[in-house]
Amino acid sequence: MVFLMARKNYNKNKMLWLKRTRGFTLIELIVALAVVSIAITALVQMFTLSLNLAQTSQNALLASNLANEKLNYLKNCPEKFIWKISEANDKEGVFPILTSEDEAKAGNVADIPIIAPPDWASFRNYKNISQKFRWKAFGKLLPEDNSYYEIVVTVIYKEFGRTKYYTINSIIPRFQIDKVIKK
Repeated sequence: MVFLMARKNYNKNKMLWLKRTRGFTLIELIVALAVVSIAITALVQMFTLSLNLAQTSQNALLASNLANEKLNYLKNCPEKFIWKISEANDKEGVFPILTSEDEAKAGNVADIPIIAPPDWASFRNYKNISQKFRWKAFGKLLPEDNSYYEIVVTVIYKEFGRTKYYTINSIIPRFQIDKVIKK
């Protein structure tokens, strides 16, 4: 008899356990949904951040390449530029280096790439990106006992609504520029 009662209680407890484990409660579903939505939101934000970082990196690389290209061109072909040394002020000694007399004050637009990307869509994308970059060149008179000019190339571009600048500088011998000016 004790055995039958024990067995009866065992079945009763088993039935109660089965009733409780048939499904999820509403609170459990709401908590699970909240955890999943927080995780998805974090993933979307990380994806957006990585896209922004990729764009920033691409812009910095393009600005660096453009500045290096123009600086090397300035150093190797100074006769192709107009050196406005007469416009240098006495205090700082900075003067503009122009590509033409009617150069815009905002600077020169970056050139379309010489080596085209493999497909037309990439070329159009690169062309649109490169056209938002502008560059300017300046020279600086160093003290008279020094036989060099300092050349500064600045690339200007907008990124996420803010104007960014990338500046690079080098020196060039005075005799090389004096030769160009005397022509």
